[in-house]
Amino acid sequence: MAKKAKKEDKDEKLRLALNELRWINTPVNYTSYAKSYSLIQQDVMLLVSGRLQDHFAKFLNEHRYLSKERPNGGITKEDLLKMGSIRLRLADFGIDSSHYDESVKVINQMKKIEFHLPRFDPETGLRKGEDYMPIFSKIFIPKNFTSREGEYFNYQGDGNTKIDEDGQEVRKFRRDGYIEVTINIEVAKAVFDMADGYFNHLERIAYFCNSAYTSRLYLLLMKYASKGQMHPVIDYHELKDALGMFKVDVEKSDDEQPAKVVTTEKYQKFSQFRKQVLDVARGDMERLCEENKIEIMLSCIDPDKKGYEPIYRGSTKRGNPEKIKFHIKRTPLGVARELEIHRGSSEKRLCSKLMFLYPTLDEERLKAFVADVPEDLWNDFKAYAYNGVPKAVEQPHRWNGTMEDFVFYIMEQWIKQHNAKSEQQQQMFDFAETEEVKPGEKEWRQLVDMLDGDIGAELRKVAFVSYDGKTVLLRASREQCRKVESCLSDDVIAHVKKCSKQVFGKVIKWNYSLSDN
Repeated sequence: MAKKAKKEDKDEKLRLALNELRWINTPVNYTSYAKSYSLIQQDVMLLVSGRLQDHFAKFLNEHRYLSKERPNGGITKEDLLKMGSIRLRLADFGIDSSHYDESVKVINQMKKIEFHLPRFDPETGLRKGEDYMPIFSKIFIPKNFTSREGEYFNYQGDGNTKIDEDGQEVRKFRRDGYIEVTINIEVAKAVFDMADGYFNHLERIAYFCNSAYTSRLYLLLMKYASKGQMHPVIDYHELKDALGMFKVDVEKSDDEQPAKVVTTEKYQKFSQFRKQVLDVARGDMERLCEENKIEIMLSCIDPDKKGYEPIYRGSTKRGNPEKIKFHIKRTPLGVARELEIHRGSSEKRLCSKLMFLYPTLDEERLKAFVADVPEDLWNDFKAYAYNGVPKAVEQPHRWNGTMEDFVFYIMEQWIKQHNAKSEQQQQMFDFAETEEVKPGEKEWRQLVDMLDGDIGAELRKVAFVSYDGKTVLLRASREQCRKVESCLSDDVIAHVKKCSKQVFGKVIKWNYSLSDN
């Protein structure tokens, strides 16, 4: 019973996190530029990206990415001009408007956000250099100079009068609780260009992190995880560059000496980079995993590898590696998020099917009904809606009402009947000892839940036996094996592999232990 209560508490916290957190789409291009931003600067830029979601959705809905020529990116000059300034609340950064010094810190960090955009020769196409440009062309900072009564307002902050270098009292003004930023159009078109792809991630990841390295590494790895690449191998130099380990400074020129570009490298030794960057980020991810504030973490079966492993050229395992191999694992939040996305797409497909069969159905009523189906009944209900509902409608029946009401009636009756069975089973479970979950069993169930159609229905009929890290052993009859294998078209196999990577972190196989030997 104690185990059950603990599990229910975890499930409730996970459910709350899913409801409270917000995910956004960010262009891949953004991560190519945002290499050395502080946590505040990253948070600002991700909040800005969050404000541009409607424009990104328009890019996707219009299928611009299918254009034979390079498509117009996620946001246009016209979009930005229409949008005007973006309002960011100080509360979004955990700052009360009365905390003057903290708000100044955020504002100063905003001023320093700039992008290095490559400039190319229009005739040769060769890269000539880089333009250094601020992301914001204007930052508006509202202040209250007078009280509501018209009296001159002197904010003292912590109650202590501030004195400047000349011995004069410093007058401070209360913030209005927000800042307005205007995006530099030229920079935004390059940074928020969707043409090179995008990925979905937590909007406030930088706000949650303790280290800037964590959020930078998170965004980099999410690009791979979004494609199902859970064990990416990244060139060591490219990795360090992506995490902002190379600082470029331009020395001032004079009459005698031309300007020079000087590059400095942080943590030149791998041992330093491992300790100060990779291990810090990994530990931060583990904390966020416990708090249900991150979808991925670094994890490996071999504890010595710490979720990543250096790859050296040749047999020598010293010095700086050639590449780093990461082992990405979805956290409970990440798995729940994937299932939620999968459920959402399944609901859309089911509603489309039912609307096709019965055009007189109220679409909004149908969407609301389907969304309310309990999670533990979803897969069985889906199978019934696809197959059982048409059969019930086609059978002779006495019904004086509309077709719409009849369809909803038979679905409601199915839910009531199966809810009653589920409650009975739960009562029996409450008095039974909780069985120990076998290694890999939970992941296998999650994988099967992600599979639609016949393959999902057939795999739910066979029993899980064991998992050895590569292969899942199932117990089934010869007839069940035949039915499962008959569902494995090329498209289904590709989908199973994708789901397998998301849940297990790799493509797994399955084998059978025959129950009718």
